[in-house]
Amino acid sequence: MVNVLRKPAGRAAALVLVAAAVAVPLSAGTADARSGGGSYYGSYGGNGGGGGRGHGGGGSTSPTDACGAVLAKPSGGSWSCSFVDDFDGTSLDTTKWVAQNSALSSFTVGATCFVAGEGYDVSGGALKLTVTKKDPFACNTPWGARTASYTGGAVSTYGKFSQAYGRFEARIAFPGHTDAGLHGGFWMNPQNKVYGAWPASGEIDVAEWFSGVADHVFPTLHYTGSTSADTGWNCVVGDVSTYHTYAVEWSRSKMDFLFDGQLCFSRSWAPTDVQAPAPFDQPFTASLLAAAGQGTNSPTDTMPAQATTLVDYVKVWS
Repeated sequence: MVNVLRKPAGRAAALVLVAAAVAVPLSAGTADARSGGGSYYGSYGGNGGGGGRGHGGGGSTSPTDACGAVLAKPSGGSWSCSFVDDFDGTSLDTTKWVAQNSALSSFTVGATCFVAGEGYDVSGGALKLTVTKKDPFACNTPWGARTASYTGGAVSTYGKFSQAYGRFEARIAFPGHTDAGLHGGFWMNPQNKVYGAWPASGEIDVAEWFSGVADHVFPTLHYTGSTSADTGWNCVVGDVSTYHTYAVEWSRSKMDFLFDGQLCFSRSWAPTDVQAPAPFDQPFTASLLAAAGQGTNSPTDTMPAQATTLVDYVKVWS
């Protein structure tokens, strides 16, 4: 996840840089230690507007596969569908997803705790990830309890599906709140930390969102040696409370980040501890999260007691 002020325990850029880019500072936690929280990736192991569902508006006569209309690769040929969840059921498909649980993983985001069976729901053709304000309570983790004031929702394909290279896409409607207080997004983490603890094994933020700059999303690459240039500061979506598609096309030499099919940010990486394409040469999982913000993106009096992020689908192609 990209940093907007100063992320604890070192993450991409300081929020001062975000302020320079978008004139509104915010803050988020780290992947491995957000305010003392546990590792986001590898933390699920204890528990087992934009384009529509047809993707890109393909016509009825276009070739289709499990992901919808067959998509052309920029380099020629076609993408091949390797994972899809349209969230058309009545519960989370546990053959594809595992829900975050702070009691097992120790993962928290600031004052947000992830409680078993709370914060996520599948209904009405969407995954719903909900942040709810609570009276202060003890958030149990393997390292002891910590005080929390919110429950959040997060799911990942950790242990269920991972892939190196390809196209990863989600269709998301973030909450309509346009003041500080909410944090969420769509990102990818390595199934195995082949190159070591964060950030050495990499992280791909496809679309990280902070309600303090609600019209933006921030795509970012995290790795040893990453800098502020590894974040797309100018991905202005507009009204993120309506559905938009957020995607990354990942090759051995670069990543192209898109929203609604339009290129927003393109980046190659130059790690200082390994040789590219490492660390982005290993299978990564897909993750979705909704939480209360922290730092200068902490909740204010204007924040609703409950806010829900809607995910229409997640699709992956190879």
